[in-house]
Amino acid sequence: MNVWGTAPVLTLYGDEQEYALKAIGMTCDRASDDNNADKELQNIQNFVSQGVDGLLIQGAGATTIPQMANEATKAKIPFVLSIFTGTPEVRAELAKNEYYGGAAASDLVADGRILGQKAIEDGCKTACIIGGNIGDLNMDNRSKGFREGFEGGGGKIVAEERCTDNSECLTKALSMLSANKDVDCIYIMVGDYVEGTLTALDTLGITGTKCYLSAVNAGSAKYIKEGRIVAGSGGTTFACDVSPTLLLNILDGHPIKDENGDPPFFAIPTSLVTKDNVDAYVEVFLSENAHPVSPDVLKKLCYRYNPDVTYQTYLDVIQNELTVDAVLKAYGK
Repeated sequence: MNVWGTAPVLTLYGDEQEYALKAIGMTCDRASDDNNADKELQNIQNFVSQGVDGLLIQGAGATTIPQMANEATKAKIPFVLSIFTGTPEVRAELAKNEYYGGAAASDLVADGRILGQKAIEDGCKTACIIGGNIGDLNMDNRSKGFREGFEGGGGKIVAEERCTDNSECLTKALSMLSANKDVDCIYIMVGDYVEGTLTALDTLGITGTKCYLSAVNAGSAKYIKEGRIVAGSGGTTFACDVSPTLLLNILDGHPIKDENGDPPFFAIPTSLVTKDNVDAYVEVFLSENAHPVSPDVLKKLCYRYNPDVTYQTYLDVIQNELTVDAVLKAYGK
């Protein structure tokens, strides 16, 4: 398995994938791409040369996915895409490849949408958005979803700033908020942009502006406890639990197929994290060595342990057991 980089959220994705692989009986080698598409391809080539049985690929380089798929296919090694799964067009090209076992990712349009809807429910009428690069599918999809949820509820997006990385956040947040001091809320698309945004609000003396955040992490959860962030989204690691099961199934000669007979793509929704459940969320999802999805749930998705597994099994488990509330309930929270 490759991991796109070593930033905390990327490490979290890698750790969860590795946990899930081992929980269903596999061993794995892991390599970081160091946020570099060339190294991403090189890592996959190295794994192929080692003669691995399967490849769990994070296709964050996006344009490298066809090349990585070609390397796997030439070597007759089954592969699955995880978290970073490319465009629908790329996946459609892979659909007839007998070595492709499917893909699982967070549904980041839905991720943004639930926060846009929450902001409307909280009475917000105007919003600013801040996050990462234009062209980053994660950011673009979250922006699209928030707009759907917020504008669909009658709200207006008054400004959106996108940053190359978090070093630009404070400057861009100051500029955006200076021009929109009366804005009702801000949607922060990932935790990297929390500190800069909150600092900008403090610097400008803006109070009463509600903040919403995608992908709550340990560093940002404290702001939900304090009320500085009204709500966040949680559960972005669920795709890291699902993708290894797809790989094991194709290795065991029982690839999962969707209703059209193609390798499946599972877009897994996130759920809200608020003041009411943030303490439990931190304990179950974010504490040291936390792995919220139990081996028993993972094994329901594996032919090796559940010979009756089908595409519908996946849909049922995702809907009923892979939500923040369902996991917290399973832990008695």
